[in-house]
Amino acid sequence: MQQTKEAWELKAKTFRRFKKNEEDTLEILEFFRQNGADFRGKEIIDIGCGNGRFSLELAEEAKHILALDISDTMLENIANDARALGFGNITTLCSDWESFKIEKKFDIALASMTPALNNKAGFLKALEVCMEGLAYVGWGRKREAEFIDTLLKEHGMRLELPVGLPNVLEWLKELGYKEPKFAYMCADFTYESDVAQAINDMAFNVKVHGGEPNHALIAEYVNARAKDGKIRYTHTREVGYTFIKKP
Repeated sequence: MQQTKEAWELKAKTFRRFKKNEEDTLEILEFFRQNGADFRGKEIIDIGCGNGRFSLELAEEAKHILALDISDTMLENIANDARALGFGNITTLCSDWESFKIEKKFDIALASMTPALNNKAGFLKALEVCMEGLAYVGWGRKREAEFIDTLLKEHGMRLELPVGLPNVLEWLKELGYKEPKFAYMCADFTYESDVAQAINDMAFNVKVHGGEPNHALIAEYVNARAKDGKIRYTHTREVGYTFIKKP
């Protein structure tokens, strides 16, 4: 857990802050609403909330949101952004999901691109904590980034497609749930940064794949591929999302 926390604290230093009304966020929330989620006046837990992408977007209509994350820095950013936006109904809590004690049920649980649900036990806990349903966003069916993969191979690893929506649909089938409506979205992006940030980001990628970053190797790798002091590469990926109504 400590290594995971350190990795996300490292990532939080350069993680993009919340931006209101981003098209893909609004599209996903509208999908949830069309498939049974009603966030108005509700108690919500945002598991692995990151930069508060969904917590801050939903704060205007929710009664209260508990934003849970393993990174103190991420939560500090959310708290600052909530104050700047005039929201007083977001509470932050620094904890990993496995250690979190369920002392009350929430109307809706939300989990987006979080390693907290990368195993069946974590997923079942997310279903347990909510009364109305789980709004889930996870990896889809593909992930490719040659720049990262080549570096990971230098560390004896390879770029993995994390647990995501295809796994969740299988788990629901095992639980006897009727398959919910779901959707996939292309989430390709072009990464661009200066050398220093790229070195930090590559160290993060090694850590989240369970490795120990070789900082000298990473610095050499990044510097050799920099052009005009910049690193630029394409990350091909897909995300999937669904709203799982409780029986």
